[in-house]
Amino acid sequence: MSKYKLFLISLAIAILAYWGFNYDPRVSELNDLLSQDSELSNYPYKFKVFELDKGTAVMSTPRSPQVSVLKFLSIIKPTLSKNADNPEVIAAQKELANLQQKAKKMVLSQADVNQVRWQLDKSWFANYGIIID
Repeated sequence: MSKYKLFLISLAIAILAYWGFNYDPRVSELNDLLSQDSELSNYPYKFKVFELDKGTAVMSTPRSPQVSVLKFLSIIKPTLSKNADNPEVIAAQKELANLQQKAKKMVLSQADVNQVRWQLDKSWFANYGIIID
């Protein structure tokens, strides 16, 4: 067997082991719950649960002091004004806030979840070429 094939097999085993140790079926169930909501599933950003630990759901968000909400909105609505005082921008911010709150309420409605902690979705931004430290 060539060194290249051995390397690929080793890499595949390492990835499967990592995934197997970190896979949480309850997190998948919570994400399925979120994806079943038509309003959330039709929004360009998909809120998701990253992990569930002792009743705390760590959920994704595109909102953070690290990244301007205008940066996020310019990605999902490229034709939107860059003026934060524009009524359409204000409406888009309210829509985002309302959907984030809805996602939170849905997750909190589950008996095994008693709080939500938000985590900036850095990988989502990275997919658009925005690297956040």
